[in-house]
Amino acid sequence: MMGIFKSYTGNAILNNALMTIEALGKLNNVSEITPELLRSIYEDKDLKALNKRLKSYTMLFSLNNPLVNPAKKKDDMGEKTYNNLLLSILENFENQGKHICEVSGLSFNTTFEDFYKSEIDNQKKEVKAKELEKKEEKKLLNALDKTDTSLNRSWFPLIGGLGSDAQALPQAKFTVQIHPICIPIMQFLPLSALLYKGGVLLIDSSNFTFARDFIESVNVTEVQNRIQTTASDKPVENIRDFAKGNYLLKALEILKRQNRYQNDFTDLNLWSFTNSGTGASCEIERVPNNLIEKLMRLKQNPKISNELNGYLNNREKSYHFLEALEYNKEWYFLYPNVFGSGKKKVEHEGVSESFFEAYFKEIDSAHKFEYAKYLAFLIDKYKTETFAKYLEKRDAHKEKAFHTDLFTVLVKATENGEWSLEHHFEILDNADVVPIKNNFYNILKITHFYFYKKAFSLQAPAKTNINYESSKVCEWLIAFIQNDDRKEAAVKDLLNAQNYLSTRYTNIFYRASQNNSLNLESIFCAMFNEHYQHATYGTNGLLRLFFSQPQQQSFKIERLEMAENWKMDCQIEKWFSEIREFAQDYQAYYFDKYGNKETGSVPYGKFQNLIKAIANENSKFLMWFYEAIENTNAFLKAGESKIADKFSDALLYEPYGEFALTFARFAIKFSLLKQYQKAALENTNS
Repeated sequence: MMGIFKSYTGNAILNNALMTIEALGKLNNVSEITPELLRSIYEDKDLKALNKRLKSYTMLFSLNNPLVNPAKKKDDMGEKTYNNLLLSILENFENQGKHICEVSGLSFNTTFEDFYKSEIDNQKKEVKAKELEKKEEKKLLNALDKTDTSLNRSWFPLIGGLGSDAQALPQAKFTVQIHPICIPIMQFLPLSALLYKGGVLLIDSSNFTFARDFIESVNVTEVQNRIQTTASDKPVENIRDFAKGNYLLKALEILKRQNRYQNDFTDLNLWSFTNSGTGASCEIERVPNNLIEKLMRLKQNPKISNELNGYLNNREKSYHFLEALEYNKEWYFLYPNVFGSGKKKVEHEGVSESFFEAYFKEIDSAHKFEYAKYLAFLIDKYKTETFAKYLEKRDAHKEKAFHTDLFTVLVKATENGEWSLEHHFEILDNADVVPIKNNFYNILKITHFYFYKKAFSLQAPAKTNINYESSKVCEWLIAFIQNDDRKEAAVKDLLNAQNYLSTRYTNIFYRASQNNSLNLESIFCAMFNEHYQHATYGTNGLLRLFFSQPQQQSFKIERLEMAENWKMDCQIEKWFSEIREFAQDYQAYYFDKYGNKETGSVPYGKFQNLIKAIANENSKFLMWFYEAIENTNAFLKAGESKIADKFSDALLYEPYGEFALTFARFAIKFSLLKQYQKAALENTNS
């Protein structure tokens, strides 16, 4: 017997029909399909009668197909046409010819239209042989003459047809060339037609063996079961019992059964199409190989396999679960939560701990579960009454105070030696951002998950000893505090729960200005934000933890190692240079005015006292500043009124024109102190 195909084609619809035939004929390979085999199954299954009962048939071939066309019911003419046409094609199969099939690549000479016209001619001869009344004969012959014998979507889904679907398309001058044998092959497709998203499901995969097994064990089996449980005189209803999650679960079962697939690339395209009426349409939902691999790994975990089955079989949850898993996002059903309100309120307990951790592993999330479990333990041990009031709520992580209340717990744990600054770096959302931000929002939901599940870890995780940028800033600043004359006052402020956030370090920097390792650039990068305002909230939180530790390491004052991303704009560098130049010229003016010209003595002490007395209050500072630039400009001009002033209040504006008094005041005073230290040192060395 002559095989029709050596392998599957590039057409998913035709391939599904071929796989259906393989399943019905219990074949081992698509190459075993022959015209004789097709006829045998066609007759054994009584496909003509079966397709008339299957409701999916009209979705696939429309009501225009003669088998189901209401206008062809009289004397079973449509059924007769259908049967004769298919049998004729099967009996006259060609594998050579001048035409090339556009969906299968087969060659042929006799077209579908030729077969159809031949059948119509035979029917006309039969009509004439009946010797009917002329009027009746003419009527029947006219009806046969009007038969549309073209190959259109009533024979092959979605190909359109001249005179109907494609009439507005100028390039559609010819009908699509399809080998006639494809038409009887397509008639087997209803025997594997399940519904998906309102259309007929097609299984398409680059792994043909997987697709073949899927159609055999799922599609054909379900349709056969439905046929067997339906009375023979009743129509067979469409099977719309499954959603994407159900189909993927069945795919996983197939892959698990066939161990040889584990290392294969297996993707899955779920087609949903309809060919009926004027709404012929097709939608393809792609399930990539990486999603299937993720599901396989989850499925192979015996602790969570049944739980995964439940989520995939749940229509409401499975779609968003698969979407989140594919795109490495958090699935909102992972956590305990409350959805809706009133009668529609739904309380969700969240997934199991095993599923939770397996899911995050699959989406490559860097969440630190051991830290979250330990934080849950600390919460349970040190929670305040206020914190405890909402902790048992399923959606407690949404409470605005959660972050603050957890930090209070961490401070208490730090005081008792159960938490530390080094641990805290590990839970920050970004431990390399400077100025420091004491944000650990990313771990809040996970921490509450473990608290809600009462899954605690009693031991703090091992520290990683990573030298974060925030840890460099903390050690640098702690060193200046530890070596400051007024260390106790600064530490007292930091340990005060009410005031620690407002702690400032400007006076410490003023007192440490003589240290060569301290410069304006480091202070600006570490302690001020892009708006030239103090940005010490995060730093204060971390230093509060450090000074709450029973054991505190001592740090040596060193130059702050600047990270590469701390490189300043050249305009800012120019502004800083102008401030330093002003400090230098102001000092020259001051020494000239108040120095003893007869003895040559320089008023170092008086100058230092003046700098220290520069007020922090805006109005008083501005009074001093305007007087200082006026005197300095006058000194530099030395009585020449035509020379322009060198300095102005432009020193108080950042390079892009914004008034930046807070930082400018600090920078001017700090630069004057630096200038004083330089002059005093030069005097000592002279």
